[in-house]
Amino acid sequence: MGNYVSLYLTNPKGTPVPLTEPSFDPNLGFPQGRKERVMIATQEEMEAAKLPLEARDYCAHKLIQYRACRSDVWPWAYKCAHEKHEYLNCEYEDYILRLKEYEREKRLLQRKLKIEKKQAQELAA
Repeated sequence: MGNYVSLYLTNPKGTPVPLTEPSFDPNLGFPQGRKERVMIATQEEMEAAKLPLEARDYCAHKLIQYRACRSDVWPWAYKCAHEKHEYLNCEYEDYILRLKEYEREKRLLQRKLKIEKKQAQELAA
């Protein structure tokens, strides 16, 4: 809720809009560049596994492995605890990465506004 209060009430210019593409260069501040994230599961594999659209993310390959394990050992689904842990850990790491990207975008927006304000003051002086 704090992001929406900030977005619409307290700081609309300095808060990124959720669910949009970043407005800054992803390699800004990274001299050697960044490692690009790659989907491991293909579209065909996800369709064959009948994954819902909301589950087709960077952790889809782990979910496919977990579901396959559950179907293989069905009455004893507890035997797939390792696969479940890997999938949930992947989802958590993906969440943390998206959170860091949001915070980076927010800080870069605030930096841009600060620089623009300083330039406007210099021009007025």
